[in-house]
Amino acid sequence: MAKLMSLIEAAAKFHAVSRDMELIGPAIVAHACEMVCTEAKRVIGTYDYGWPPLAPSTLARKSADTPLLETGQMRASIEWNSKECEGHVGSNSDKAVWQELGTPHIPPRSFLMQAAVHMEPKIHNMAGHAVMSVMGGSGLHGPELGEIFHALRHAAHNLKEDVEDFVRTDEDKERGKRR
Repeated sequence: MAKLMSLIEAAAKFHAVSRDMELIGPAIVAHACEMVCTEAKRVIGTYDYGWPPLAPSTLARKSADTPLLETGQMRASIEWNSKECEGHVGSNSDKAVWQELGTPHIPPRSFLMQAAVHMEPKIHNMAGHAVMSVMGGSGLHGPELGEIFHALRHAAHNLKEDVEDFVRTDEDKERGKRR
């Protein structure tokens, strides 16, 4: 049988869910960026995205048939960052731009955009699980911390009221001196 909550318990739970929902967005964006970055690094050196084969002249100077991979510098240049609900995955390497978009002499081998597209269903799944976890009450802090947070909020509220009473008492004393 489901446990009934008091209005105060429900309000505390709704407040915790609301707070977690505000925090979960940036966490989802950061994790999504990390997932795309990892995938972009993984796919370099493979034909997993069906890129055009390397030219015979390129194969002649390389030790292996590994598209986009020669020294590992381009792969190492792929980074991600996020702030709040905005994230970026990319590289500061000119070679990465040439490979991603192509040039008159290099066919495009999009590893960043295709990594994002490839990871989209997994990102949706991860985000959905995160939101459902928060909505189900086992969000960012877990149910075992819910009571602690509730007690801390209650203590903070009581402390705020005590401070306000103290300030009012001091103001009343000042007014009494002026009379």
